[in-house]
Amino acid sequence: MQISQRIRLLREHTPGTFAAVFAGLIVACGLATPATADGLPPVTDAVVPPPPDYEKAASWLAKPDNPNQFAVDILWLYPTVLYDQTEWLMDITRKDLVAGALESVDTEALVFSGQANLYAPLYRQMNLAGFDLPEDQRDHLISYGEDDARRALTYYMQHHNNGRPFIVAAHSQGSYVLTQLLVDHWGKLGIEDQLIAGYLIGWSITQEDLTDNTAIKICDTPSETGCFVTYNSVAPGRQSAAPMILKGAAVVNPLTWTREPTLARADLNAGTTFFDQQGNRQTYPGLASAQIVDDGLVVTAEGPFELDSTFFPKGVYHSYDYSLFFENLKSNASQRIQAYLSNKPDN
Repeated sequence: MQISQRIRLLREHTPGTFAAVFAGLIVACGLATPATADGLPPVTDAVVPPPPDYEKAASWLAKPDNPNQFAVDILWLYPTVLYDQTEWLMDITRKDLVAGALESVDTEALVFSGQANLYAPLYRQMNLAGFDLPEDQRDHLISYGEDDARRALTYYMQHHNNGRPFIVAAHSQGSYVLTQLLVDHWGKLGIEDQLIAGYLIGWSITQEDLTDNTAIKICDTPSETGCFVTYNSVAPGRQSAAPMILKGAAVVNPLTWTREPTLARADLNAGTTFFDQQGNRQTYPGLASAQIVDDGLVVTAEGPFELDSTFFPKGVYHSYDYSLFFENLKSNASQRIQAYLSNKPDN
């Protein structure tokens, strides 16, 4: 499938308001334009960086100072940060890319702050230009990230988890990698009963995926556990313009936490949160409604906010998947955590 070229830095909406969190765009590389496949060597000549060694601190974006602070953990996988013309796969020793990945921890992953011990592994993600490659070449490149995610999850479970329930969460390419991991391995890992929920936002879990692996369950209620949340935000009628919306995509409405197609009014939105480049944030309650229509999450926003970004097709709100429903995501994580803990056999 074709993925539009995109960059992280979003223009400010209007004077005095806040720029949105990048949410799955490119960060920290400092280039004016994203990479194209024509500007990179043939995939057959791709340099494969050494795999992360998860025994080493340098292979983790974040680990908790006090791993016993909370009764639950979260494993976070960051969105695309590699988009220059140098390499097909992320070298996790590049400080600029690590800094970009860390921004997602300080923005998107904040919806889980104060609720769970955060673990965020580095992984050899694919260059953004890889989304424009033929499917077999793209799958080959993404397999390195999937393998890293599987090894990171295994290491985390063996050395850090200590029997705690956990959340997995990601955005954009991070969600793509985790979706591939789920389809290939979920139901066979022996850890499924510890899952509170998975928030795989900014990519599609399709009906084909669910048929291929019936152990994957999509969330249908706000307090359900052991299930996965997925959606992609677009303006009305712009589903076909969103390259991350795949045919037969499952969609969970983050204002109702159901899969019902009924319109969820903006007054159900507890707060859309925008970040500026200094990390300051501003929250606006009741800004956006949401409705599941034709494999996408159709969003209508009120007020003087421009939700389009320069390198996405107009009406594709991929950059704002977390921002638009920030407070609802935060409260829902809490709701699912409490539901899981209250139903544990030893409680």
